[in-house]
Amino acid sequence: MGFIGPHRLQFALELFTKAIEVDPEYALAHAGVADCCSLLKMYYPLANADLERADRASRRALDLDPDLPEAHAARGFALFQMQRHQEAETAFETAIRLDTKQFEARYFFARMRFQQGRFLEAVQLFEDACRAREDYQASYFAAQSYAALGSDVGARAAYGRALEIVKRHLDLNPDDPRAGTVRACCHCRLGERTEGLEWAERALAIDPSDAGVRYNVACLFALEGETNRALECLQQAVAAGFGNQEWIEKDPDLESLHDHPTFKALFPS
Repeated sequence: MGFIGPHRLQFALELFTKAIEVDPEYALAHAGVADCCSLLKMYYPLANADLERADRASRRALDLDPDLPEAHAARGFALFQMQRHQEAETAFETAIRLDTKQFEARYFFARMRFQQGRFLEAVQLFEDACRAREDYQASYFAAQSYAALGSDVGARAAYGRALEIVKRHLDLNPDDPRAGTVRACCHCRLGERTEGLEWAERALAIDPSDAGVRYNVACLFALEGETNRALECLQQAVAAGFGNQEWIEKDPDLESLHDHPTFKALFPS
């Protein structure tokens, strides 16, 4: 789950579409189409993500292969993005039952639980995802979930694990700005503030236009008491397309900003 920019997602979507043209009954390709559309919706709302297509493609994948774990995972992810949480839960649980090492179902199920504020379930699912695959984002969100539960010991241990994983990832992918923000946050949460803020600036410099990167840096600034810088980055993130209001309002990293007029003005009722 490393950095996937909108252009890469669009390219992947084109490739999956071509694969379906060659073989219309290729269930994995239909699941891939659904995942690309869902990822575009989650990370880049202004990229005109087609959730109706995600809906159709994930249903088609299941029609073609009802026992394919990836199809159930894609279906769950699409339903999650459509705010159909109860149905998404069923799809995710089916994918996990069919494949004990299915990463995506666990990861996106955990994201859904985190967004719902159900942090105990989120941390269990993120930890389960980490056992299925080494992934810096799953490790980092596990740490965030521990922090939201008030478990300082669990959070510190998880941030330490996430830092080691993201370091290895950045050794191989030095141009991944999202990983840079995760590394920045981990350093800060472990008391290494100077190094953390340096990595935040480095991540912004890699891709100044990425809304998700600006959002992550806003969270870091908020946690470090840099209120004005946090609000500026958050405004820029929303303006650049990070429009997931439910996630922003539930994110414990931004709690210090909740009463600020600028934060309240982001999503006027």
